[in-house]
Amino acid sequence: MYKFALNLTRLPRYTHLMSDQLIGAAVIIFNATQRAILLGKRKNSYFAGTYGLPGGRVEPNESLIDGAARELREETGLEAQKLVYVGTVREKQEAGSFIHFIFSCDQYSGQLQLMEPDKCEGWEWVSVDTLPDNVLPGHEAGLELYFDPDKPRLSDLL
Repeated sequence: MYKFALNLTRLPRYTHLMSDQLIGAAVIIFNATQRAILLGKRKNSYFAGTYGLPGGRVEPNESLIDGAARELREETGLEAQKLVYVGTVREKQEAGSFIHFIFSCDQYSGQLQLMEPDKCEGWEWVSVDTLPDNVLPGHEAGLELYFDPDKPRLSDLL
């Protein structure tokens, strides 16, 4: 399903883009046994009430892969062992253009926890056959890239 995996130490830094665009990373955790995706219901944030993947903004001077791993850990308590690049989604948000770098993770350790209860109502495994209608648009586009390997690795929602 995946064309390649990214080496954690070789991913370039994109901090020069941070002043012009908002850069984020989102992680798709797919449970093959249950055929389910890990989603959290957002609160007190952009598109509150919608479901989203673990993820958020990449910090200045942080690589994309490090940002994705950090966001996964900070939001869920899960520690990524391997992240695989899925694609890139550019989405128009209230603050401007937001670029999501989407990764998948099927190798992780730790126990799933609600680490940021002020930002998320809770995490749940949602069947891929019954995904909610109200998924954050950039994350929904990332899921489409994940499940359709024939699609171009870029989705532009502007």
